[in-house]
Amino acid sequence: MLPAIFLAAVVRVAEERGVSPAIVLAGAGVPPEAFEAPEAPLPLEAIFGGWAAAMRAIRDDGLPMHVARTFSIEHYSVLGFAVMTAASGREALSRVVRFVALITNHGGRWEMEETAEALHARWLRPGERSLGHRAANESVLAEFLQVARQIIGADLDALAVSFQHAAPPDTRMHVEHFGVSPRWQADADELVLPKTLLTAVPSFANPALSRHFEALAQRLLQETSSDADTSARVRHAILEALPNGEPASTMIAKRLAMSERTLRRALANEGESFRGLVEAVRKERASLLISDPRASLAEVAFSLGFSQLSAFSRAFKRWHGRAPSEVRRRPPLSGAR
Repeated sequence: MLPAIFLAAVVRVAEERGVSPAIVLAGAGVPPEAFEAPEAPLPLEAIFGGWAAAMRAIRDDGLPMHVARTFSIEHYSVLGFAVMTAASGREALSRVVRFVALITNHGGRWEMEETAEALHARWLRPGERSLGHRAANESVLAEFLQVARQIIGADLDALAVSFQHAAPPDTRMHVEHFGVSPRWQADADELVLPKTLLTAVPSFANPALSRHFEALAQRLLQETSSDADTSARVRHAILEALPNGEPASTMIAKRLAMSERTLRRALANEGESFRGLVEAVRKERASLLISDPRASLAEVAFSLGFSQLSAFSRAFKRWHGRAPSEVRRRPPLSGAR
């Protein structure tokens, strides 16, 4: 399974090339409503089918590179924030390996290997190398480099790149994107990068936010791997959505592939409400973050989905009877740990 955002990117680029979204959607076998919730999971077969339809309609072997260039680190939600705030390239890559399951459920994984000369990043995704599979794998490696350039430096080029499948007729765009000519019919889908990447400091490095997003990613990963009840799944979705603003129940319901009415009924059966869970999640995270003086109040407010610091301050005072600025001058909250 992969989030719908990855197929949506293919549809968007194809449409810019004059190809109707209906063609890509038909290849994927999904309705237009599938894109109403970007994080909603889609089967790998749908992703590969959409890729194959787009490749046949556009007839541009460089399409996977063009799609990859539409992505930025923020598209990867909590995983993205955990990576972009890391203290070093090594820490960022470690988080990619640990938390990639947050965006792909059995849809592939990364393997990193350091040698004396370089860093080897291998993308492992089994299955027959159909047209859609091949294009998707090319785009994954291109996305990896695209995001690395965003957080480390725009001048980063691969030392080498290889794919297990045969070369397409036109590889000019591949050479332009990776900065090197790929090796085809190789043993692995792999990027080889300069080892200096490991000690580079990401441009968005932030110790306080880094700890917050690492803990959040770890918690979400644990909840994802368990058979959670509805309230736990909703908590998971709220935690993941908060950095982008306060989530609406309609959006969370779509993310969990259910109607809003079903969501509210299921929560009621568990003695919970959507509004109560949003409040509980925010209050819990606020208690943790406010105890770290290295996180500014504005950063805490952002992490909890507040658009203004004043709104966060009012909510915090409602929860704890004290303004956050007061807490910073007094002993930590009893609920913090």
